[in-house]
Amino acid sequence: MNKTYLNWLKNIEDENVVKELKKMSEKGIERNFSSSLSFGTGGIRGKMELGTNTLNEVLVAKFAFAFLKFLGGKKAKIVIAYDTRNNSKKFAEIMAKILSEKEVYLFNNFVPTPICVFATTFFKADFGIMITASHNHREYNGIKVFDQYGIQIDTHDQETISKAYNATDEVKAYNEYLKLSGKDLHKIGHEIEDKFIENKCGKTKKNLKIVYTPLNGTGYYAVSRILKQNGFDFKTPKSQKNGNGEFKTCPYPNPEFVEAFSESLKIANDADIIIATDPDADRLGVMARKNGEFVKLSGNEVGYILAENILSGTKNKTVVTSVVTSPLIEDICKNNEAKLCKTLTGFKNLGRVAKELQDKNEDVVLVYEESCGYSVEKNFYDKDGIKSALKICEIAEALKKQNKTLFDYLDEIYAKYGRLYDLSDSIIFENSYDMQKVMEKLRKTKIEVVKIEKIIDYLNDNTGLEKQNFLEYKFKTGSFIIRPSGTEPKLKIYVFVKKDDSLARILVRYCKYIIDSLLKTENKD
Repeated sequence: MNKTYLNWLKNIEDENVVKELKKMSEKGIERNFSSSLSFGTGGIRGKMELGTNTLNEVLVAKFAFAFLKFLGGKKAKIVIAYDTRNNSKKFAEIMAKILSEKEVYLFNNFVPTPICVFATTFFKADFGIMITASHNHREYNGIKVFDQYGIQIDTHDQETISKAYNATDEVKAYNEYLKLSGKDLHKIGHEIEDKFIENKCGKTKKNLKIVYTPLNGTGYYAVSRILKQNGFDFKTPKSQKNGNGEFKTCPYPNPEFVEAFSESLKIANDADIIIATDPDADRLGVMARKNGEFVKLSGNEVGYILAENILSGTKNKTVVTSVVTSPLIEDICKNNEAKLCKTLTGFKNLGRVAKELQDKNEDVVLVYEESCGYSVEKNFYDKDGIKSALKICEIAEALKKQNKTLFDYLDEIYAKYGRLYDLSDSIIFENSYDMQKVMEKLRKTKIEVVKIEKIIDYLNDNTGLEKQNFLEYKFKTGSFIIRPSGTEPKLKIYVFVKKDDSLARILVRYCKYIIDSLLKTENKD
C-alpha cells in the first residue's frame, strides 16, 4: 500500500477527508498518490480528487502555507478570487484563511480572471491569486498567481514557491489549517467589475446581432455590462447563462473548439456573430457567417483581424505574440510599419515582454496567442476575454455597415498577405511522464513526410529564449511545432503551410501518427 496514502489516512484530523480516503480503490490510490502536482505555464492545476497529484483542500492548504514561506516575514497585500467551478469558493476561503496574517482582499462572489488581475493592480497588491482551471474539463481546478503588475509570476518566483511547496508536509499543513480561526479580511464586490469596464462607454445603438455565452462561467456580468454600455444587444443560451461548475451542456468549456458553441447555435438564427468566453473569461472564441453559415474562427484568425484593424492607419506600434502563433502576423506588422516581438508560449512570458517594452516607451497595442488569448488594452498584461469581446463586436459592427462579415475581412487580409493555413490538434496522455518520454524519442525520430530544412529544439538549442521543451520543424513552404501543454497532459501540434491546405491536413495526421507510435513503443518498454 502507498506510504503517502497511509500517512494521510492515519494522521489527517478531518473525519470527512478520512472517510473519503477509505472509499478509494487500490488503483485510484496508486494513480493519485504516485507523484506530486507541478507548476505549468498557467500555474498549478489538477483533477479535484484526493491525492498528491490532484487538487483538493489538503493540497490547497499546503500551497497556501508554502506561499506564506515564500513571502517570509515581510508585509504583503494579496487579492484572492475564484471562478464558478466546483470547490473554487471553498479553495479560495482556505487560501484566504491561511494567508489572513497578511492583508487579504477576498471577492465575495465568483469573478473572471481579468477582474482579479485588475483588482491586483487597482489595490496596489503584491500578488493576486485566482482559483480556476480556466478552460479545462469540469473535473479540474487550479491556482494562478499574479505579481503586482497583473502578470503571471515569473520562473524565479514560480521555482521558489515550488521549492517551498515540495518542502511542506501537506498533512501537517492541513491539520494546522483546521485549527486556525482566521483574521479579518477585506471583502470585494461587484464595484471592482464596474470600475474595470467604466471607461468603455459608447451608448450609440448598434445593429450587430450577437449571441454571447459565458459557458456557465464567470463572464456574464462583465461582458453583458460592457456590451450594453456600448449599445450592443445580445442573446444568451439560458442553459449556459448562470455559473455552474458541472458544465452540463459543455463538459470541456474551451472556446477554442466549435463544440463549445453548440447551445449558442440553437438560438443564432438571425445572429451575425457568436462569441464565447471560457469559465474564467480570459479566453475568447468567435464564430461568424461565411456564405450564410456559422463557421468558427481560429485563434490565429481572430488575431489577424484584431491586428489588421488596430494597426491600420498607424505607425510605430508594437504587437507581442508567441513563437507558436501563425507567421502571417509578421507580414501584417511589416505592412503596417509595426514592430513584432515573439516570445515563448503563455502570458507569463507574453505579459512580461509587453511590460518590458511598454517601460521602454514602446506602444504595445496588442498581445495575443493562438489559443484564443488576447489583450487589447494598453498596460494590461494578461488574457482578457471581456474587452476582447467588445473589440471584436466593434469590428463586426463596422463591417456590417459595409455589408461585410468578419470572414469577408479575413479574405481581404489573405488577398493582401497571401493565404496561410494554420491547423492545430493534440494528443492527450494519461500522465506527464509518458509525454516527456515521447518528446525525448521524438528528438531522435526522422521526419519523412516533407523535406525538413531546419529543426529548432527550444530545450537544447541557443534560441535566446528561456528553455522550453518543444520542437519546431521548418520546410520550404511552412513549419510545424510539437510541444507539451503547460496546463494539461497533452502534446499540442501546430501546422503552418502557405497555400496548400491539403498538406497542412496531412502534416497534422502525420504528427499524430508519429506521436501515437512513439507512445505505443514507450508503453511496451
